[in-house]
Amino acid sequence: MQTLTTFRADYIPHHIQPGPGRVTEEFRQPQGAMNLDTTYKRDFNPHSIQPVAPVRPLEQKHISTAKMETIPTYKDHYKQWELSKRATTKPEYTVKAPSTKFGNTTTFQDDYSFKIPAPKESFKPLNAARLSNMPFADMTNYRQHYIAYPHEPRRRHEREQYKPNDEPFDDLTTHRRDFKGQAGELTMAIRPPCTKVNSNQQFYDLTEFRDKYRTWTIDPPSVRKAVEFVVPDGKINLNTTTHTDFVEHKVQPFVPVRPLPHSSKHSIPFEGQSTMKEDYKHWDATREPMIKPQQELEKAAGRFDDMTTFRAHYVPHQISLMHTFKPRNSYVPSTMPLHNGTTYQFSYTPKKVEVCPASFAVPPGYEYEETDARGHKFYRPVSERENIHPMMSNTSMDLISNIHGSQKAVNYLKGCQNDAIVAA
Repeated sequence: MQTLTTFRADYIPHHIQPGPGRVTEEFRQPQGAMNLDTTYKRDFNPHSIQPVAPVRPLEQKHISTAKMETIPTYKDHYKQWELSKRATTKPEYTVKAPSTKFGNTTTFQDDYSFKIPAPKESFKPLNAARLSNMPFADMTNYRQHYIAYPHEPRRRHEREQYKPNDEPFDDLTTHRRDFKGQAGELTMAIRPPCTKVNSNQQFYDLTEFRDKYRTWTIDPPSVRKAVEFVVPDGKINLNTTTHTDFVEHKVQPFVPVRPLPHSSKHSIPFEGQSTMKEDYKHWDATREPMIKPQQELEKAAGRFDDMTTFRAHYVPHQISLMHTFKPRNSYVPSTMPLHNGTTYQFSYTPKKVEVCPASFAVPPGYEYEETDARGHKFYRPVSERENIHPMMSNTSMDLISNIHGSQKAVNYLKGCQNDAIVAA
């Protein structure tokens, strides 16, 4: 494998000089003392300033020697009126003790008066069946004005037996009729041929990095030696600063503020009597019955009577069957044969299928003449070599574009079909 690249072939080494660097001047310490004067110290002009007098007037205190009178206007002008006690408008509530136990009635019992509801009068008419002796009038306008027309019997269609056609099937389609099988040349590949290169030479693996690589000498890293641990002699001193500097103080314990529990030394027995036990009297209370009206309806006793108003007032009527006026679905078969003639059967003309000569690589009976710039091949009949049509130099697309109208182009191609063949 050849290792020469475009970079190696076109590379031209140039001698490059380093650019001029900036030379830093050496610092020189100035001689003498440093001048610490500033523009503020040099240009500052001190002025004598007097203290500013306050604009606020001085506070003037007036001290009076008169004696202060401590009688207010309320005590001086207040006059006490004699007011009589206002009579109360609240009625006196005299409690009367009941003569019986739990004889006090409530306001609901005193003011409630039970009223027996009166049944309402029904204005609904009685649902009584009305019996009539007149017969039912079933005569309608349809029955009076109906006219029965005689109907012809229905014709019966006899199915004709299928007969196959003796003519051969015309399987010519638009694809077969218009198809032109023209053998074209194979498309050539544009890519260059893949040639296998076999070389016995050794691979040249030298690169630009290997050419210009410079090895630098690097010192090995310094290894720090660990210091060996030496056990100290003697015993370890466990005293700390807290042990050495701690000063113990004698502190008295805190006295609790809570008083100490005192045990009573009285031997007097406990008196368990109270006003509740002395004045309480246990009464015998009975539950008061519920106040509700008495039932007016009495429960029925005996067997249930399942007679309803529908069963009691039902009157059966005799039903007369309705006469149907619908005509009967009757038909009479017809002996006339079905007229199954179609326009396709009448106008069908069998045609002979001809093979297009353009489907062959070399059309039989034709001779190759020329090929135009577009790649169309022109053929002419062998018997008519001398009768060359003056328009054959043009292609089929040029001929059709020069003729105005679609019908003229079709007629022209039909006329040229016997003279020449155009193949793409």
